[in-house]
This record gives sequence, structure tokens and C-alpha cells, in this order.
Amino acid sequence: MGGLGTTSKNSRHRSPGEGSVYELRAGHWRGALSWTDSEGLRHRRAVSGHTSAEAHDKLDDLRRELRLGTITPAAKGSKVGEYLEDWIEREKTHIRPSTWRTRETHVRCYLIPTLGNRPLSRLSPAEVERALARFTSAGRPVTEGDRKRGRQKHKPVSPLTARHVRATLRIALAAAVREGRLGRNAAADAKPPYVAHRAVSYLSAPDVRVLLSVTQDDLYGPVYAVAASTGLRLGELLGLAWTDLDGLAGTLTVRRSLAAAQGGGWKLAEPKSARSRRTIPLPKRAREALSLQRARQGAAKEVVGDAWQDRDGLVFTDSVGRPIRPGAVSSAFQKARAAAGLPAVTFHDLRHSAATLMLAEGVPLAVISEWLGHAGIAITASHYAAVVPALRRDAADAMDRALG
Repeated sequence: MGGLGTTSKNSRHRSPGEGSVYELRAGHWRGALSWTDSEGLRHRRAVSGHTSAEAHDKLDDLRRELRLGTITPAAKGSKVGEYLEDWIEREKTHIRPSTWRTRETHVRCYLIPTLGNRPLSRLSPAEVERALARFTSAGRPVTEGDRKRGRQKHKPVSPLTARHVRATLRIALAAAVREGRLGRNAAADAKPPYVAHRAVSYLSAPDVRVLLSVTQDDLYGPVYAVAASTGLRLGELLGLAWTDLDGLAGTLTVRRSLAAAQGGGWKLAEPKSARSRRTIPLPKRAREALSLQRARQGAAKEVVGDAWQDRDGLVFTDSVGRPIRPGAVSSAFQKARAAAGLPAVTFHDLRHSAATLMLAEGVPLAVISEWLGHAGIAITASHYAAVVPALRRDAADAMDRALG
């Protein structure tokens, strides 16, 4: 169609009022038109079609309405599903790929099938609350794609999952309010599902000692040791470079994290938050594990020679210098934990184990919060609220033993 140019995903920028068409996913095309009205308010309308031609035709109709002055602002005419499809596509360049995939799943599997046909401007907090209640009682809706795969129903989801779906909708509608498309955020006004507090799982100090002893010679033994003694997240560990270590000062600086890349694979990315970028002192056990890892990696380099692939100086790599997949570490950890007869915990629980060990030794909560890279001390207090009373009991028992 005249003036639209290419329809590739990489060529979507157009002059105001001209619009663009792009492929959202296989067999689903989107057209978008933006304009500023006489009062200076920005508006955006989106259309969809099964083919590029269908989306172009619908976009031509929108442009015609805009020229005639009969176009309806998005808040009055568009549906929740149309808006969410457009919003999630725009989000792709603003957030981490792993976060985008989670939100895209919420939009595609929960929100559009349930609320997609509602007029955007008429969505109410009560409708959002009813949708969340259905997710926890009857599961998410069964889509046409589900039926083709033979699935007739989904299991009810946890209240925590429903809260996360609400959070995605709240963020999406906040953008609509910010852009002048809506006057209120129905998801923000909706009450979130109640989530009972769940105490964190962790290994006791004796259990940690057993784990590190039996896995010392394992492929990922050094990863477990550094995790248990520093509390670093798995992505932070696998994104760690030798230049992040200061042997003279005995410190480690978290600068990057291994994260899922858009389109698959892995890449080095910024840490989870600004507070995640931090420098911590290295305990003796971590220094010993890192020294062992350096020796192992040096030997591996000698074996493969020029075939060594690491160009980022990563601390933890596979046998030819490639980044280690997080799933491989988690899977190996579960096998090692089970073989050692230790309680059922996840790799991430080594982070909680490090925190509880510090709490048991009387380290202030504020220091632990900074050490772990939490966004604030409130998060740390919430995570370990159930652990503190038990530690106080241990302290009282120790006093009884000391005083007889």
C-alpha cells in the first residue's frame, strides 16, 4: 500500500500519522497509527490481521478516518486484547529478555483470552479481580491452540502466579494512563490475591559443610562453594569474570549476570537491579574454590589450545570456554544433593543458606541486605522473618550451655 514501505520488524519507524505494519508472530500481523490531537494529546490505535495485506487494509481505513476527523481515540474504541498485543511488542526493547518472556506469557495465555474482548476504557477493577479468582480456582483459559494439542483444561494456578499476572496488567495499563489513553488503572485498583507467607528453605551449617565436602571434586563443586559462601545468584556466578576479583583486597565485584538472550541462547547483561551491582569480601572457602577453578580452567585451556572460545574471561565455563547453562548447574546440584542425603532444596536456596548463616553469626540485617544485593532491607526482613525466631532460640540455648 502506498507510503508504508517495508513490513519487516526492523523497519517500523514512520512519520506521525503514517503508521506502520509489522509481524507480531507467525500468522499474526499488527498495524499501528500514532497521532497528536488538537489539544496536544497523543493517541495510538492498533489493528491486527492474519496477513500483511489484511493489516495494511485496516491501517488504510484508520488513516482515512484520521483525515476525515472521524477516528475514535484508543481509549474509547480499542479492546484490551488489541492494546496488550501492541504494548507487549513495544516492551521487548525496554526490559530483560527473560522478563519479557514472562510478561508475554501472561498476556498471551491469561489476559487476552480472559479480558481481551473488553473495551479498554470500560475495564473495571471488579473484572480484574474476577479474572484472577478464576485463574486460582479453575486455571487459565483453554485456547484454540491448546485444543489442537489435545488439552481440554489447565490446572488452577497459585495465588502468587495470579499476583504476577495482575502485576503485568498493572504495568501495561500504567503505560496507557501515562500515554493519555486511560484515566484510571483498573489493575492497580484491583485487590491482589492473598498469598500466605512461605518461609525460605535453606541448608544448615552442618549440611552446607557436608555438601561442600562431597562435591569438592565435582565439575561444579567450585560453583557450589562460592554460592554457599557468598550468596550470589546463579546468573551472577556464571557472569563472573576473573577481572571482577581483587586478590589484593580479597573482594569480588558483581558487574554482570548471565541472562537469557532474546531469541534464545545466553548473554552477559546488567545485574538484576542497581543494588545488585556490589562489592563483597571473599570468605576463605570462596577464595579456595576460586583458586581451584583457576587451576582447572588453566588445564582445560592447555588441552584445547586455540579452540578455547571464552573471550570474556569468565570464571566458570565449560571444557572449551563457553558459558555454562544455568539449567546444567541446577540439575547437577539436585543430583549431588540427593546423593548426599541432604534436605530437598534448590540451588537458589544456597543463597538463603548463606544469609541464614550470617544471621546466625549475628551479622546485622542491613549488612546482609547490601551483601545479597537486595533492593532494600524490607525485602531481606521479609525473606528471613521466619528464620530469626529460631536463631534467637539457638542463641538462648547457647547461653544456657555457657552458664550451665
